[in-house]
Amino acid sequence: MVGKKEKRAIKGIIDHMDIVARCTAHLVVAYNSYIRDDQEDFQNNAREMRAIEKDADEARRDVELTINSGAFLPLYREDYLNLAETIDMVADESVSAVNLLHLTGIRIPESIQTRIGDMIEETIRCADNLKECVSACISKRKKEAAIAREVEKLEEAIDEKEFNLRADIYRMNIDGYEKILLNDLVEKLGDISDTAEDASDLIIIMISKRG
Repeated sequence: MVGKKEKRAIKGIIDHMDIVARCTAHLVVAYNSYIRDDQEDFQNNAREMRAIEKDADEARRDVELTINSGAFLPLYREDYLNLAETIDMVADESVSAVNLLHLTGIRIPESIQTRIGDMIEETIRCADNLKECVSACISKRKKEAAIAREVEKLEEAIDEKEFNLRADIYRMNIDGYEKILLNDLVEKLGDISDTAEDASDLIIIMISKRG
């Protein structure tokens, strides 16, 4: 039987994931503003992402407090705590990517603008699939593993895009410092889907423990 604390923790994890997915979704809007050189719109979206990320932190802390107060059996408690922390990192890394643009003002060559945009779109899809996976796991539906596999497949596709982009950046006839910053941007975007896959892997572990 699921008690009050478990129900509160379950709702908290789902709500937390919703906030994290919303934060990641803002990344494409911020990026499009950035490449249009609409600084006001970019700054507004960057601020909105930071505000949402803070909301995600608060939601994670509430989940942790509920779990640490006795929700779930000890066998499962650490899994739920690790899941909440890993989900939260998806928002952290989304904000980290937009902060890099804000702090450096790096010029993104037109030749790779669309490719980076495509990578961001797939990253958002990855976060959305993770959201569905979290909901399926928490509600004990039977398709968690299939959804987790979709997260993994998207992460693999993004990994390939990241590798190819970074290789092309190093071959560009641009300043070395610009290459480093562009490489950092692409790497940070890749980190988002890597972490989403980590969260989906944790869900698979939780499924196996449930039997």
